[in-house]
Amino acid sequence: MIGVMQMLNLTLRFLLEIVALIVYGLWGYRMGGSGWSRTLFSLGLPLIAAAAWGMLGAPKAAYTLPAPLHLLLEILMFGTPVLLLYLMNRPGQAAVYGIVVLANKLLMMVWNQ
Repeated sequence: MIGVMQMLNLTLRFLLEIVALIVYGLWGYRMGGSGWSRTLFSLGLPLIAAAAWGMLGAPKAAYTLPAPLHLLLEILMFGTPVLLLYLMNRPGQAAVYGIVVLANKLLMMVWNQ
């Protein structure tokens, strides 16, 4: 049963990564003024975040960071969407996302994932 819960927790982590990228894109779209800048920000911000996470933070990342730096990257990757949702006048969604991220990280630490 624990094995199933661990797999569900890893699946949730992947979904949280996808949601973070969506929030980055949505924020970029809202911050861009004209059509070109909206397109640039709404596509560029998620691409930059995905590249940084893929190279440095993902489980099979090309470069492994020391534990404190990895934790800092996680805080930036998963904490920034909480702030961005709040800034986009979506405090409820920010709170739910933040709570789910914290619960997910806690379970990852308990299960050594």
